[in-house]
Amino acid sequence: MKILLKNCKTPDGLKDIFIEDEKIAGIQPSENSSHEKGCDECDQIIDIAGKLVIPGVIDPHVHVRDLGQCKKEDWTSVSKAALAGGVTTVFDMPNTIPATVNLTNLNIKRVAAKKALVNYKFFLGATNSNLKELEEILSEHPIDIAGIKVFLAGSSNNDTVSYNDILKDIFRLAKKYDKIVTVHSELQTCLNEWRKRLPYDTVLKHNAIRNRQCSILGTKMVLELAEEIGNKLCIAHCSTAEELELIRKFKMDNPVFCEVTPHHLLLSESILESVGNFGKVNPPIRNKKDNKALWQAIHDGTIDFVGTDHAPHIREDKLLKYSTAPSGFPGLETGLRLLLNEVNKGNLSIERMIELTSKNAAEIFGLEKRGEIKVGNFADLAVIDMGKVWTINAKEFYTKAKYSPFDGFEIKGKVEMTFVNGKMYNLNADLR
Repeated sequence: MKILLKNCKTPDGLKDIFIEDEKIAGIQPSENSSHEKGCDECDQIIDIAGKLVIPGVIDPHVHVRDLGQCKKEDWTSVSKAALAGGVTTVFDMPNTIPATVNLTNLNIKRVAAKKALVNYKFFLGATNSNLKELEEILSEHPIDIAGIKVFLAGSSNNDTVSYNDILKDIFRLAKKYDKIVTVHSELQTCLNEWRKRLPYDTVLKHNAIRNRQCSILGTKMVLELAEEIGNKLCIAHCSTAEELELIRKFKMDNPVFCEVTPHHLLLSESILESVGNFGKVNPPIRNKKDNKALWQAIHDGTIDFVGTDHAPHIREDKLLKYSTAPSGFPGLETGLRLLLNEVNKGNLSIERMIELTSKNAAEIFGLEKRGEIKVGNFADLAVIDMGKVWTINAKEFYTKAKYSPFDGFEIKGKVEMTFVNGKMYNLNADLR
C-alpha cells in the first residue's frame, strides 16, 4: 500500500507524509496539495485538513489479561481500546493466569498475542525462585521482551520478590542482558504494618491504608541496589513527592527512569468520594501536593514517560466491598486524550507530550524505528482533532471494563485515526 497523508499538522509545520507498506517513505512541506501529482501510484490519498499528527503512543504499562482472565480483557478488546486512544505499541505485564514467569507460559502468551492489532512486547515476571527460568529466556535474546517486572507488593494476582539478595541477582541478570527492571516499589512488609495500624474498611482511606511510606521506602531500597549493581531501573507509577526527590538524586549518575500515570498526575484522593472503588488503584491516588510535585517532575525531566497502567477488571467485581474489590481500572482510551486536554489548557507543550508518550519510551526500551515521525521509521501515527470538545463516557469504551474515575470528564482533543505499521484504523468506522 502507498498512502499520502496531506496537510498534517506537526510540531515542525504543515507536512505531507508518504507511507509505503509499513514505513514512512517521505515527508515534505505541504504546498497547496501539489504532492498529489507526485503520488500517481498512491493507493489512497487522505486529506488530514490541518489536524495534528503525532507518533503513535507507546504504552509501557498495560495489563492485557486474556488467557485465564479473558473475561476481564483479551488481545482483541485491548487492541481496540489502544487504537481508540492513539496507542500503537503496548508492553504487557506478567501477572496473568498463567503468569509470564517461565518459557512455557511465555510461549502460551505469544500464541494468544497473535490476535493483537497493535505492536507489543512482554515483561517477564520475577519471583523469589525463577532466576534460572528468566535466564533461559533472556539468553536467547528474544526481541519481544521489554524487560523484567518486579513486584515488591501484592497487587492483582502477582508473585512478590521479598529478599534483597534475590533482588540483587535479578538486577545482575538484567544488567548481563541489558534489560531494564521495572519495579512496583510498594513494600509488602510495610503495607502489612499499616494495615494492622489502620483497620479501616473504606476506599476513602485507601491512601492512608496503603501508606505512602511503603512506596518511599521501597523506591529508596531499589534505587540504592541499582546504584550498587549498575543495571537499568524504572520506577513504575511514581506517586509521591518524596519518591521524586530520591529519583532526581539517583538519576544524575545512574540509568534510572521514572514513569507516571495520568491518574496520579491529574487526580487527588478526593475523587474517591464520588467514584468509590472505581478509583481504587495501587499505588493509591495521592494528594494535591503530590499532583503538583509530579507536574514539576514533568517539566524538569525527572519523569521520563507516561504509562497508563491499564488494569481492567469486571465491573461487578469493582462494586464489591472495599476489602475485596480489586485494584486498577482501564486507561488506554483516556491516557492520551487527557494529556491532549492538558496541552489545550496550556499545561503541557505538544513537544513534551510527544516525548512522554512515545519518543522517550522508544529510546529507553530500544524500540528501533519507532517513537518519531521520521523517514524510514514505521508508520505508527495518531491523527488528532485538537479542537474537539467531548465527554468521556465509559459505557462506550472498547475495553471490557466499562468504568473509569474519569467518567463524565469534559475534555478537548480527540483521536480520529490511528495508523499501526502503515495500516489505518478510522475510529468512527473500523473498530465497532
